[in-house]
Formats: sequence, structure tokens, C-alpha cells
Amino acid sequence: MKNINSKIGLCALLAVTSLAANASVSWNFKTSSNGDYRVSSSTAGTYQFTASDSATVTRLSAWSAPVSGSSPINNVTGLLAHNQFGLVIDQDGYGADGSGYGNSGSDSHAIDNGGNYEMVMFDFGANEFSLEAFDIGWYSNDSDVTVMAYQATPTSPSAESIGGVSLAGLPANGWSVISHHSNPGTGNESVNSNLNSVYSSYWIIGAYMSAVGSGGQSIGDNSWDAIKIGGITGSTRSTPPTGDVPEPGTLLLTALGLVFIARKKFVVKS
Repeated sequence: MKNINSKIGLCALLAVTSLAANASVSWNFKTSSNGDYRVSSSTAGTYQFTASDSATVTRLSAWSAPVSGSSPINNVTGLLAHNQFGLVIDQDGYGADGSGYGNSGSDSHAIDNGGNYEMVMFDFGANEFSLEAFDIGWYSNDSDVTVMAYQATPTSPSAESIGGVSLAGLPANGWSVISHHSNPGTGNESVNSNLNSVYSSYWIIGAYMSAVGSGGQSIGDNSWDAIKIGGITGSTRSTPPTGDVPEPGTLLLTALGLVFIARKKFVVKS
């Protein structure tokens, strides 16, 4: 009986630990002072931000594809900056850290689809992340947003191998449209509240990109969109090994079932 109880306790502990591992975490990309700051400078070149749990890390990269024609996606991570409203990609360049907001133009000081389709990729490393909401700290003109997750097949290239790929080619490279959001404005916007939770080690959030395919809300306008991503919220879990892994709830139910069976046998023998 003692041995059975030990095994039951271990199973229950694993279940509770798994549930705790899926706890909600959030990231804040806003600065505490005015002016644009290069992410490369504020993160000592790592492009990494730590979550509210002071442990989980995501690494950022920035990508862009010209609106006109079928030109490929380019890595523009060096142009990634942030200010008191959130992340921006400044295609027109910006001054020294904290000196101002850069030059004015069709691709300045926002994540937009004016002259280029701009997006930020979030890499969660050995963890898988389920994006529950994103925060828009600022927008101009319109605020339509596209959210994508990397859901690889055995033949898919790596998640970050999108340089040189067209927007329309992203689905064939393992990227799935999770949702399009029609003009959410500022504040938190839910992503998975009406969907089955999607877990992935890589996510993309960008100004609306029609070329990647449909999903979520229908976007009924052709207005250009400009946003600043203030933060993201969701839950993380360790990347599961190959093979089927029981969900935390299944583990907990199994543990409770074992308790019931063991106690019943003990009563009968007594």
C-alpha cells in the first residue's frame, strides 16, 4: 500500500507541476521614457526580453516585404526599436537612442503596411507558447493585425528561414495564419479566446497581410495600418518530446483514479 501511495503521489505531483508550467506569463515591450531606443542597445545585442515570471525569455527579430510586386521577405532586425508605446520598425532610420522618433515617412516609427509589410517574430526557444492576447500601445489610420504561428511538418524549413520567401509562400514554409484582427484599436486584443489553444515556439505579429491567406476576422477595407506592439500575454510549456504526451488534466484524473482504486482494494482487504 505504501508503494502504491508513493506512485500515486508522484503522478499527482507531475500533474500539478505540468499545470503550473502552463501558467500565464506576459511581456512588456514599452520603455519608461520618451524617444525610440534600439532593441539591440537596450538588450545588449541579444534582442531578448524576459517575461513577468522573471525567467521565461523570448527573442525578437524583425522582417519586412515590399508592398508592391512579389518581392521576398527581408530581415530588418537592426531597425527594431521600442518606445513608451511599444515595438516599432523604423525603415527610414532613426537618431541616437532616446533622441527622438526618427524621420517621418511611409515606413517610419511603427509596424505598418504603408510601403512595406512589417512584422515581428517571437522565438521562445525550448518552450512552446500559446498567444492569448497582444497589446497595441498606439496606432495610426487603421490597426488591422495578422497573427501567425509556426506549425512545422517533417519537410518544413526552420522557422527563421523566411528570408527570400514571399508572403504568399509562408504557409508552405510551415507558417499558419492563426487570426486576422479587424481594427482592434489600442489595448489588449484576445487571440485564442474563441479558438483551441495553439502552442508553438515561434509566432509572428504584424500589420495586416492579405497575401498569407485567410483566418479569423474578415478585413473589409484597404486602409494602411500602423501599430506599436506594447506587449503579449499567454502560457508556456516545455517543448514535448516525440510521441504522445498526456495532458496535465489527464495526468491528474489518472492520479485520482489510482487513489480511488487503491483505497477500494485496501478497504476490501481490511
